[in-house]
Formats: sequence, structure tokens, C-alpha cells
Amino acid sequence: MRVLCVVQARLTSSRLPDKVVMPLGKAGKTIAEHVYERLSQSQKIDKVVFAIPTGERNDELEQFLKVRGIPCFRGSEDNVQERFIGCIRQYQPEIVVRATSDNPFVDWQQADLQIEALSGCDYVTTKGAPLGTGVEVFFAEGLEEAYRLVSSDREREHVTPYLYTHPERFQVKHIPYRLSLESDYRLTVDTDDDYRLAQQVYDALYEGEPIANERIYDWLAAHPAVSHLNAAVEQKEGDLIARR
Repeated sequence: MRVLCVVQARLTSSRLPDKVVMPLGKAGKTIAEHVYERLSQSQKIDKVVFAIPTGERNDELEQFLKVRGIPCFRGSEDNVQERFIGCIRQYQPEIVVRATSDNPFVDWQQADLQIEALSGCDYVTTKGAPLGTGVEVFFAEGLEEAYRLVSSDREREHVTPYLYTHPERFQVKHIPYRLSLESDYRLTVDTDDDYRLAQQVYDALYEGEPIANERIYDWLAAHPAVSHLNAAVEQKEGDLIARR
């Protein structure tokens, strides 16, 4: 396997518990299913796996994923980097795409561009993408090195900070977003207001196939009241994906 996408997920979100199994759209598919469906559209990703915590609380999530045919790996809840390393060691990819399960608008086309851009560097992100549409792309061997060297809980919790904060070891590349947008949309799901926005977009646009990001942005531009539903939400301090 060359490219593995690892989606971190759990049922124990502090602000919106169980959000990954909440439904979006008339078809009744959940956020987790939409994330999997969208990332599976990638032309560069060979396999998408959800990495979830061990522990009884997330046994339900494991069963939920298995019933829907979504591959699942289980590891440490607090040391998310260790969870990723375990998943990587099981599947042995060359390249890793890191995504999160609270982003039902993740842009698989931009993920492909990041994978292409990894040549000649160690880590690639996107600048200018709406919050909740981005991923991180890096070499598996780079994360293995970071895993041996990390010293802080933040680095372990957010998986990749060591890669992009140590330029003496890793070459980082930031590529521009493939689309030019006039508004800075918040498209992650972390609160009730985020979920209300996502519900309205999916109710309007989802017809059984992943919604192209172009259609999402055009619809939001035409419905500013919806795009402003979560304007007051304060983003929690977090990792690079969360600030996208």
C-alpha cells in the first residue's frame, strides 16, 4: 500500500458527544459515513481507515463502523500519535493522509493535490482552505521519527506538530487552496450550530453522492443566513487541521 488515509474518530467529544454518528441529509447517513464516502473519492488514496480509541465507550463506534464496512483500527485514546503509529505499522503505507471525522465537507480533490505535492518534502498542508475541509499529508517514516522524539503531551495528542515545528529535520510545504473564495466558511462540526449548518447544506444538496466542494460554496454564498449560523463559534485551540 502506498497511500493510507487515517481518520481519527471517537464518541467522546467534549462539546458535541456522539457527533460522528449524527445523521446528515435525507438519506440518513451519518457524519462518519459522509467523511468516509468523500475521502474514498480520492484518486490517490489506496485505503481509508478510521483510528478510534480503545475502551468500552468506543466499542459502540467500532461496531457501528464494522456494520457499515468501514475499516477500523483501535489504539490509545489520549496519545493519538501512538494510535496513528499502530495503524501505520499494521498497514505499512509509504504516505499517510491524516483526516478527522468531524469534517463532513473534507475536500478530497485538495487531498489529491497535497499527495502530489509531497515529492521533495516531508509534510504538506493547504493554505486558504475553509476550516473543516483540509487534511495533512506526510511520509510514514517521518511520523515514526517524530514518535521517537516527541516530548510533550500536545505533540502526542495532535499527532503532527513535531513535523511542522522542526524545520531542521523536516521540510514543510504549504500549497494554495485550489479554489478562490470570497468568504471564510467554518465547515467543521464541533457544536450544535456547526451541526445545524451542515444539516441545511446536506438537506439541500446531498443526492446520494458526495457533494463537490464547489457546489457547497456556491450554495452557501447564495444562502448567507445559513453560512452565518456558526459565525459566533469560537474554535478551540488545537492542531493544524482544526485551524484549517
